[in-house]
Amino acid sequence: MMRATAADKDGVLEAAVLREGRPEGDLLVSPEEAQALAGMTHKQAFGHAMARIAAVDPTLSVVVSDYGRRLNLDGVRDLLPSAVVQCGIAEQNQVEVASALANEGLTTFAVSYATFVTSRVLDQVRVALGMMGAPVVVVGVSCGCDSGILGASHMALEDIGCMRQIPGVTVVSPTDNAEFVAALLELAAHPRPAYVRMSEPLTGGLHPGGVCAGIGWAEVLLDVEAPRVVLVATGTVAAEALAAGRELVARGVPCRVVSQSTIKPFDLSAFDGAVGADLVVSVEEHSVVGGLGGAVAEEMSAMGGMPPLLRLGMPDRYLEADTRDRLLERAGLTAPGIVAAVQGRLAGGR
Repeated sequence: MMRATAADKDGVLEAAVLREGRPEGDLLVSPEEAQALAGMTHKQAFGHAMARIAAVDPTLSVVVSDYGRRLNLDGVRDLLPSAVVQCGIAEQNQVEVASALANEGLTTFAVSYATFVTSRVLDQVRVALGMMGAPVVVVGVSCGCDSGILGASHMALEDIGCMRQIPGVTVVSPTDNAEFVAALLELAAHPRPAYVRMSEPLTGGLHPGGVCAGIGWAEVLLDVEAPRVVLVATGTVAAEALAAGRELVARGVPCRVVSQSTIKPFDLSAFDGAVGADLVVSVEEHSVVGGLGGAVAEEMSAMGGMPPLLRLGMPDRYLEADTRDRLLERAGLTAPGIVAAVQGRLAGGR
């Protein structure tokens, strides 16, 4: 995510950090901060980002639905006692309240369980963010299989599909906490209707050198000349895709791995190197229907001349309660599972 530089909001979020001894102005999250974020949960990282924004933006408003006590928001309350708005267990009202605040000029985030703040409030999002253009940043935490132990009702496996169909809504699925915080800071600097989904990182972090503004750009995690396989991944499961890509290279299969953290708008540079490859593979902790795989299929079909597509994700059915690790393993969303699926398809399987 080094191809775009964030402009600030009234000068308050301009990054000025040292990287490798050279002053640069494009990093929103420094290497030191990225290291600290690697030791946090994503909910702690959310609170960290909100406190950074609160320190420079007195218009910040964080609208929660009962869930606020779990989001590390004490730093926000210390700086802006009225910034956290509690709506109770009422996500539909939460989005309406957030939209009203955003339309009055406040920098507004609405955060809750990903499954509740998307599918449960889809009509409110469609009208307020889509039709009316309210610049609310909806943040879905515990997405994918994070809360799988609570059963299908708490798994957010349709949220990308729901949100990316709303015209004008940016959809972001960061790979780690550093990228998550950078996305929130960028959206605070440039408010727009947006959805940011986040789950617990599967590694300490993929951005030890820090993160700059990068919404709208794909990021190459692993590159080779003349790739035979192009893996396009989104979310924290990108760490497994990267490990799989390295293993494929070690087995003699040239593999390019791309992080597509911004699913909408879609950066077509994700397909660089795909023409002439044998296979494109989408990897996501989301249903294989309607998410990244669907977006990749749509873009590839419009381009023409592309290789076959293998979509890896969660199956198109409701899953029984289980731990996240076991759910991902059963869905083949581990590095060994991805390698096996790719090699099987290259060998002529389905």
